[in-house]
Amino acid sequence: MSSEDSGEAANDKVEQYKESENKLDETYKQLHPQVHSDFEDEMPKYWGEDWTANTTIGKLQTALLHKPGEEFLNVGEETPWPPHESSLEAWRMTENPDLDELVEHHYNLKDTLEDEGVDVIVRQPDPNDRPYQVKSIYCDDVAHAAPYGHVILRMYDHIRKGEEVPTFKTLAENNIPVVGMVTGDGMVEGGSCGWLDEKHMFIEVHYPRANTSEPEIVRANEWGHQQYANIIKSQDPEVDIRMNPGYGTRKGTIHYSMIDRHTSVGKEEWYDPYLVDWMKAEMDWRFIEPPEELSSIDTRGFAKGPDTGVVLEPGKILTTDQYPEATRWFESIGVEVVEVNIDSLVRPRNTGSIHCCVGSLKRDAEPDEPATYA
Repeated sequence: MSSEDSGEAANDKVEQYKESENKLDETYKQLHPQVHSDFEDEMPKYWGEDWTANTTIGKLQTALLHKPGEEFLNVGEETPWPPHESSLEAWRMTENPDLDELVEHHYNLKDTLEDEGVDVIVRQPDPNDRPYQVKSIYCDDVAHAAPYGHVILRMYDHIRKGEEVPTFKTLAENNIPVVGMVTGDGMVEGGSCGWLDEKHMFIEVHYPRANTSEPEIVRANEWGHQQYANIIKSQDPEVDIRMNPGYGTRKGTIHYSMIDRHTSVGKEEWYDPYLVDWMKAEMDWRFIEPPEELSSIDTRGFAKGPDTGVVLEPGKILTTDQYPEATRWFESIGVEVVEVNIDSLVRPRNTGSIHCCVGSLKRDAEPDEPATYA
């Protein structure tokens, strides 16, 4: 081919390319307009469901559990983290675990939730070799809701670090949108934060385990709070998020003590007075005082009433069968109680509560008004 023919062929290709680009441009303009839409409106179509759980008391639809596994067979051996001790205390256990019993109690909890109409998703097993995540049973700590989708939080000590990965994979496998993660040196665990309603939330920071006074090395620090708050605000700027200090008076167990919209079990004087003022002014909060015999002082020196476990729906709670007196009192004020036997998974034989065991992945919206309780 002559150079002249070669040049003409090249020019023809350029013209063809321009023509193709023009046609594609017209196709985009005429048939493929850019779409301005809200993520939450598209969730049912693209994510299968409306994955919202930014409430503590809306009817529970989907829950996350972890089935105890081989990690418990290593309890008492040398820990794979510093200081590499061989003791129950190093594994944060109060007794040698019986895996068969733990699994039995896991199924007790799973079956009870399913009997109440809750879809249960079981998290992937511990991926480590050898397994060590014996606190993975406390699913509520590792992922918490944004207004739409979930945020993977970041654990603060060796025994729990790494739970983020199987949690993320499990959510992804089940088409649940993960809309953010706490990264860098930020830390937040679920017990430090809670939704009071869809527009109000708190995150407690700076509560050490009494072995450090450094504000960065705590269960939730300010950078973790800021990251989580920013994710929430990016979805709903109207959410009022309060950062509560963990030193001195504190939130107590408000999100562990709720029974209905803007209603919790506990005395006002147990909580930070500024927090109480905010809750009353913003949400007309109601505190139901429990009997003295059902109140106690926790290991950190703070007063608390009987935990309300997992709220299944407004006015209905799931608790362990360890506290019959509390159950009778709840029922006497009009709260429906479902009991389950899981004592190997919870205090005093273990280190968490039933609230810790159940991760809320999907909840209905809260009612406009709470019920009346005696």
